[in-house]
Amino acid sequence: MKNRTRLIATLLAIVVLIGATGCLQSSGPVKGNVSGKVFDSNGKALFEARVELYGGNSAVLTDALGRYAITGIEPGEKKLVATYEGQSVVKIVTIPRGDTLENADITFSVVDGLPPVITDVSTQNLTENTVDIVWKTNEPGDSYVDYALGPVGLAYTSIASDPAMVSDHKITLSGLLPGRTYHFRVRSFDFERNEGVSSDYQFATPSGAAPVVPLNFAIRAPDVMEKITLTWTANSEEDLAGYNLYRSESAAGPFSRVNADPISTGGDASGTFTYVDEGLKIAVKYYYQLKAVDVAGNESASTQTLAVVTPGTLAENRTWSLAESPFVLQGDVRIRGGAVLTIEPGVEVKFTRSDSMPDPQGASMTDLIVQGGLMAVGNENRRVVFTSAESFPRKSTWGGISFIGTNQAENMVRYCTVMFADQGVKSEGSTPSVENSEFGLCGVGLNIGLSTALNVRYNTIRDCDIGIISSNSNIRNNLLIDNQTGISILGNDFFEHNTVDCLIGVQVDFGNPVIRNNIIAYTGSTKAIYGISQTQPLATPTMSFNDIYNYTYSFNGTSATGTSNIEVDPLFIGGSPYDYRLQTTAAGYASDSPCLTAGENNVQIGRYGP
Repeated sequence: MKNRTRLIATLLAIVVLIGATGCLQSSGPVKGNVSGKVFDSNGKALFEARVELYGGNSAVLTDALGRYAITGIEPGEKKLVATYEGQSVVKIVTIPRGDTLENADITFSVVDGLPPVITDVSTQNLTENTVDIVWKTNEPGDSYVDYALGPVGLAYTSIASDPAMVSDHKITLSGLLPGRTYHFRVRSFDFERNEGVSSDYQFATPSGAAPVVPLNFAIRAPDVMEKITLTWTANSEEDLAGYNLYRSESAAGPFSRVNADPISTGGDASGTFTYVDEGLKIAVKYYYQLKAVDVAGNESASTQTLAVVTPGTLAENRTWSLAESPFVLQGDVRIRGGAVLTIEPGVEVKFTRSDSMPDPQGASMTDLIVQGGLMAVGNENRRVVFTSAESFPRKSTWGGISFIGTNQAENMVRYCTVMFADQGVKSEGSTPSVENSEFGLCGVGLNIGLSTALNVRYNTIRDCDIGIISSNSNIRNNLLIDNQTGISILGNDFFEHNTVDCLIGVQVDFGNPVIRNNIIAYTGSTKAIYGISQTQPLATPTMSFNDIYNYTYSFNGTSATGTSNIEVDPLFIGGSPYDYRLQTTAAGYASDSPCLTAGENNVQIGRYGP
């Protein structure tokens, strides 16, 4: 019985203990909050006053309206400490349990001596006769706008105002004249009559008419990759906001605006504007148009469309299409190894004389430099043309096409015309094929003296200082006309079935070339100088089955005259333009050309032979 009584008592004690514990937990303290404002003695809200709980580790700063709030405070009586400009104020508050003490305002007995801070001054809703002037202040204040007709620096002649005490200000100016320039400043007084004053600003009212077309729009010769510099003469309209530049990769458009906002900076003392278009793709033809724009957004008509190819190193495949021809190069384009530039039939590529970003291989002239692949392949009806961009071009007015250290299969110059280059095609350690092409008025038509295993055939090279410079190449069925020197041989070339009409036909400088089945005949009224001239005694040319005619010296400097060479009139068809094919009785001529069967194994010699 006693044991049972003791068990019951123990259970009752546990129940009481649990109940007591639950009551304590439910009646424990819950954190509260406090909020309010901080003012000075004149009722002005104080911005960025520091408010903190004494002995605590949290502090807050008041906002622009003087408001503060501190959360998570243990309930009970607390001290709030507010600090502003070196002064402190203590306020005793009682923090409620689980609630917020509001309107715990704190007042400083200080006088505000600081003017309102003016920010974000701008013009809005500009018309021919009105404009809104807007700005902000860090404290309430009234609104004044001083303004006058004319640019910054002149005296103010008019005032517009609003007495309302606000932080966001707007004054509307009316009765303005269209197409004129005005300048202004804004002012605001706070409750203590401290005055804030802005800088001087300027605006122009729209005239109602669009600006005129900008003059002298031009592209400056590039001096860096991936950038194009454009220039123009500044407009004189007072209501001009700036200029909009438009760009396209097609002459037909669409044209997209390059600039987000009107271009208003970049003018110099002479009135010339300069703008650099950046981040462009290499070897792409870009088209540009320029329009002037006024403050109302009215645009002028467009300038003429300008086009330019971006210079630099091409690292991806690119095609120059007939639709975008011509392509004007004002700086070097280099094709990196692995990349291929394809040029469609009929395309014209023009090169400026001066190169503002010269390549080490291109000296100071504009060049096309191939370290990858170039497929310039036209046809009989549509040749690819490489020529000068000058209005009155002369010999050697641009660099040329240079193949440097490339053996890519995609290297072909076929059915092309190359004019006015310093070196039409130059090959160093490369193996391009040059076929069915024309070269004229170049310093050197083809310079392949530092390459091997080239196919050079069915080309016409005329009016150059030197037609061909060659070493260890196959030179067949070419027509060399009116060059100072037809060909300069530097190695073990095969020079076969060519027709040469030059002052010096063939010049052997080095090597052991084979010179065979060629017509080397001067068609001038007097004799030319040398048919075949050997300049170095160690050279050992093999000369056979050639017709060497109308030269003062058929052979010069050679130890022998070779085998089966003749010196007779080849009887070209002639005419105007001159035709270097041979006369035949079958075609109605009095006799057959002696060159029809003068070659090795009685074959026809010259350009039109086998």
